[in-house]
Order: sequence, then C-alpha cells, then structure tokens
Amino acid sequence: MIDSIRLAIPATEFAPADLAFLMSLQTKLTKSSWSGEVVKWAMIQSVPMPSWAEGFFLRVGSMVTLEGSPKVYQGHNVTGPADLYSAVSRLVNHVFGRVFGLKSWPDPALWYLRRVDVNYQYDFGTPEALACWMDTVKGVQRGVRRASLKSSPVEALSYSGYGPSQTLYVGQHSRYRAGKIYCKGSDLVEHPPKSLSGDSDAVHALATEFASVGRFELVMRALWLSDHAPDLGLVPAHFKSLNSGSYRENVVSYLRSMFLDPLVSKSLKEPLIYFPIVHLLNLDLDSLWLDEFKIFFSTEAAMNDATLLAKLHDIAPTSGQARKAYGFMLDVRVHGLAIARQKVSLRTWYRYRTLLNAAGVSDAQLQDGAPLVRIALDPVKIREFRPDSARLRLVEQAHQVSMDRDIERLRSYVFREVRAA
Repeated sequence: MIDSIRLAIPATEFAPADLAFLMSLQTKLTKSSWSGEVVKWAMIQSVPMPSWAEGFFLRVGSMVTLEGSPKVYQGHNVTGPADLYSAVSRLVNHVFGRVFGLKSWPDPALWYLRRVDVNYQYDFGTPEALACWMDTVKGVQRGVRRASLKSSPVEALSYSGYGPSQTLYVGQHSRYRAGKIYCKGSDLVEHPPKSLSGDSDAVHALATEFASVGRFELVMRALWLSDHAPDLGLVPAHFKSLNSGSYRENVVSYLRSMFLDPLVSKSLKEPLIYFPIVHLLNLDLDSLWLDEFKIFFSTEAAMNDATLLAKLHDIAPTSGQARKAYGFMLDVRVHGLAIARQKVSLRTWYRYRTLLNAAGVSDAQLQDGAPLVRIALDPVKIREFRPDSARLRLVEQAHQVSMDRDIERLRSYVFREVRAA
C-alpha cells in the first residue's frame, strides 16, 4: 500500500483568491522546528492541533507543495490505497476540499510526484522470530547499500511483548531511495492512533495483534525516478545513453509531445524531471518495492553454517576445496578479512571468494566476517499480514467523530478570522 506522498504543482493552477487564502493561513498555522529548517502546520494559538493536521505538510509560494498520508482521514496507519492515483486523489481532495473548503483545486492527476513511500506488512509468526530475522540480516548488502539496525529510545518495548523495538535501515539518508523495516506492534505503542490516546486497552489489543508483524517501507524520491525513467518505461529507453544536458532537453520535448507540461529542477547539476501523476499511472510500485527488499529473503538471508558447507560441496570442484573455502570463512570470522587474506595467495583468495559468492555469501559478509543465520526461518511461516478489519473500522469511526469536531473548530477559530481580515 502507499504510505506517504509528496506532491508539487505551480501555484498558478489555483484560483488567485484561493491561493491568497492559503498563503494567509500559513502565518496562522505554521511553525518552524528547532533547527529552523522544517515548517509544519500547527496552531500557534490556544486551540490544540487536530490529530489529522499532523499528517500533512503544506507550503505555498510559486509552487504549492503538499505532503502527507492518503490515510490521513482514517486515523490509523495500518492499511490504505494501493494505486497511485487513488492515493493522490484521497490526499488532495481531503486537504483542499474537506479541510480548507475550497470550491475547486487542481485535478489530482496533474500534480507532480516528488516522493512516494510504499509498504507491505509480513507476519513472522512470533515476535522472537521477527527479532531474530532483523538481527540476522542487518549485514546484508544490496549493491553498495548496507542494512543497519537502530534501537528505539523506548528500550523497554523490547521486553514488553509488543515485538522488537529496533528499526532496520537501508540507505537511510539517500537522496534516491531508501528502505526501512520495523515491528508494527512496537510502533503502535510508541505512536498510538490519536483517536485511541485515552483508551490504553484498545491500544494494547491493536499492538498485540501486530507484535510479530514486520513493516517494510520503501521511499522513492523524484531524483531516483528521474534518473531511472528510461528503465521504468517513463521515457524512451535510448535516453539512457544521453548526457545530463541532452537527457533533460529530450525528456522535456518528449513530455510536451504527449501534451504534458514538464516540471524541471532549476539545478544544473542533475537532470531532475518531475513527472505528473497522469504519466505515472502504470508505474509498477509492487515490483519496485520487491526489488528493494527481495535480497533479505534470498539464499544469503536464509543460510546457516550447515547449509553453507553443503552448498560449497555441491558447487566446488572437489570436497577439499569446499572444506578449505569454508575454513577460510571461519578464519575471516575470527581474525578479520585483512588478516585472513594475508595467509593465502592472491589466486587462492579469488578462488575462495568465487566459491563463497556462488554459495550465497556476499562481499559484505566477507568484509564484516558476520556470523550467518543462527536460526533459518521457514518461509512458509512468513505471510503477508491481513489485519482485523473490524477493529480498524472502530478506530476509523472514532477518528471521524474527532475529525469533524476538529475541522469545525479550525474553521471557527482560524479560517473565519483570516477571511474576515
């Protein structure tokens, strides 16, 4: 499902009166973070900030930028829309229609995508199995991107029965795309639905249900989509061989030939093209998500010492070479790769490396000397998670009641004052 979206569109797409209204609201509803860099919608008056408003960000200038979850009206972050157009439509129509009460706003298909987060949830059977799996794959490398674990500040959650409180990141600070894996049960305890903030029993029941559920989130930014547009079928494949300047010019011409207005970054360093939603309707988000996370369920992630030795015996020319390659791996684990390599010739090192790679051991594991999986998981026990829809409906109903009051209060205390001025 689609978890979060960042969109942009030229401000000229809004009616002048509506644009002036939105700009005037920013002085009433925005505040900067402690660093002064991040601006979020928040009521600086005595009226508390509605829970749904924390779910979206809006900046109004020459461009109107909107970021938020298409599930903002649900009151929970468990399920949501799966296709891009539906997700964008829900967010755009909710914010500008229901919240701000505009009569018209730009069609969702015309907004330009700057970022999209896609996630799936898998049930590992028990919290212990999920914790073991996360600890095991933290050294797995996909290309030059290595996974790493970070613990939650709420360490007590590790022993509370709500699941592991660690988050596994892949390329956390990448400007292109990044992955994140965490336990949804612990996340619900740390960040419970606002509509359930006064009902600890309901939060406990919801978190317990998700204690063994791992949430896999993929963040894709516009820079990655722009660079990989030929591979994704967004522009002709031969554009891939063009240099930066020619690539930008050809993509702009291509979009205009399809009667689409191109949105191009002002930066000359990167050929950054923002694509409108109408041009991304056939983007296969499921395949992109799978490409990010499939390595964690590959041979390497399901290997232990016994299966490694058996695999080496299958692929090595002789049993002796299999045992020696395995012994080299053990030497790396004890002394480190640098020392282990000094004990063998360059030709022998490359032979061991070739055999170990073919058996499923990555260069990352050789570099780290990381131990292999202590407990091989049974893939049959890892299922895509299907939440209790009845319980989620109760959360959504409670949120709807709260949201109606919040919107009315927002309009009474803030919108009316701005329009009067």
